[in-house]
Amino acid sequence: MSIPILQVQLDVIAQELSYMGTSKPIPENYWKDTLSLLLYPDWDSEKDKLITFSYYSDSNTYIAARRKYVRNFKTNKDEWIDYEMEAIDNAKALALKDKLIEGFYLIDSIENTNFQIELAQMYAKQATVTPLSVRLARNFLLDESDWVMCSDCPLSADDKALYATYRTKLRDLTSTPEFAGNAEGTKFPITPEFYNKIYKIENPSNAYLTTDDQFLPLSAHYLKAFKDKIANFLLLKSVTETNYFSQILIQYQNSKPVVYDADGASDAYDKTEFLNLVIQKAQEELGS
Repeated sequence: MSIPILQVQLDVIAQELSYMGTSKPIPENYWKDTLSLLLYPDWDSEKDKLITFSYYSDSNTYIAARRKYVRNFKTNKDEWIDYEMEAIDNAKALALKDKLIEGFYLIDSIENTNFQIELAQMYAKQATVTPLSVRLARNFLLDESDWVMCSDCPLSADDKALYATYRTKLRDLTSTPEFAGNAEGTKFPITPEFYNKIYKIENPSNAYLTTDDQFLPLSAHYLKAFKDKIANFLLLKSVTETNYFSQILIQYQNSKPVVYDADGASDAYDKTEFLNLVIQKAQEELGS
């Protein structure tokens, strides 16, 4: 039995449009002025709201999930009930599918200030870590390291190569199983700066981003703690790497396993002394 091929899907609740497995947030103005008008009255009305519209290309069929406002005569109260919409004229479904695909590509062309503001506001409203928030944070870090790719960048050839690897790993984030199934568990690569100044001192034999401990689950901490900063960056493109470096330092220390000997004592080094040394070095770097 073949697996249905989901060609295009509109998620009204998340205000997100997906085409062939790629999802994009829908700008507020474009939603209100264009897409929402396409839904009324066949697909969406005041008391019968569309939740998702999914179109499958292999069978040219669709599924429309809706939420209806009805009276519950047992409780004598009005409430919303989810259900699958009965099939209507397939030509209307085909027309909506074509409009959604058109809208998917149109979103890419909306590069005005209003769209950037809306995107930042949508991110700032995220209450939990989602694939959208991880994707935006990834884009934030890519934008923040764009300067390395400039011809007049003062970094050495070796450091530029580290940044090229770093940016490749960031782009690959959205292809990981964690991103698809557990966004909060998505692991971000440590930066070349952190690798050179902190990690390599303790692990001189490990090449950059070749070991699992150089990828940290920053989403839960970093995305929530710096939500406003990322949102502002989307607007102003002016947030520095300092806060990211300090947070990655904290996450790195928290992620390291504590090793005990048979007597329950700490391992080869005094962890407190080492941590104080690392924090001191980081503060010196951040201060400069």
